[in-house]
Amino acid sequence: MPARTVLILQHVEVEKPGMILDALDGSGLDVEIRNLIDLPAASDDDLPPVSDLAGLVVMGGPMNADDLAGHPALKVERNLLADALRHEVPTLGVCLGAQLLARAQGLAVRPGSELGRSSEIGWAPLRDVDRDDPVVGPLADAPAVLHWHGDRIVPTPGTRVLARTDTTECQAFRAGPVAWGLQFHLEVTPDLLDDWLGEAAFTAEAAEALGSQAVDTLRADARAAAPALRPLAEQSLSRLRALFRAHADR
Repeated sequence: MPARTVLILQHVEVEKPGMILDALDGSGLDVEIRNLIDLPAASDDDLPPVSDLAGLVVMGGPMNADDLAGHPALKVERNLLADALRHEVPTLGVCLGAQLLARAQGLAVRPGSELGRSSEIGWAPLRDVDRDDPVVGPLADAPAVLHWHGDRIVPTPGTRVLARTDTTECQAFRAGPVAWGLQFHLEVTPDLLDDWLGEAAFTAEAAEALGSQAVDTLRADARAAAPALRPLAEQSLSRLRALFRAHADR
């Protein structure tokens, strides 16, 4: 039987797949959302083999990609990502998911403090976007995307970097023929951001980075960006969805 399941791995309940899930609506594919991060222990048997998958999506979270002792599931996810790369299963990593994908590919991920950089939180445009890339290319014209991270992926000379910002050298990268890592949060809509800002940990982190008006600023910027950003994000995610379907139908 063909593999028709897109597996989405979450690390925090509120960091939902948002527009990624919307893009899969009506695709004819099954979607399974799993969260392993709260397990006291985890093994490779806790996740399906890549031969069962039409696609793999790994979402964000506050933990460090190398905190394997504190979060054993991260090692399991990295193993699955490495298998997906080997077997060319269409894959998307978002924020922490992108960092785990980078680690699965052998790239380093370092705290911003080690690089002399503060957390990057807020809405801002991408720069030097590779317009020829099928997934990231449409975002070259986006007015802004949501950034919310402290750690940075450290690209090597051979890394295919697809976008950057002034403080983050690798905002998006290509990990293989059908695998992408996005340091930013393409999935977030204004409503999903409202859910994030309903969490004390998020509002405290935002205030530390942006000051006392952080919540109002983030909400206003989200609504300002949404009309132009959403169709570009939908174009980007529709191309990913097409790859999932092609893999399922092969």
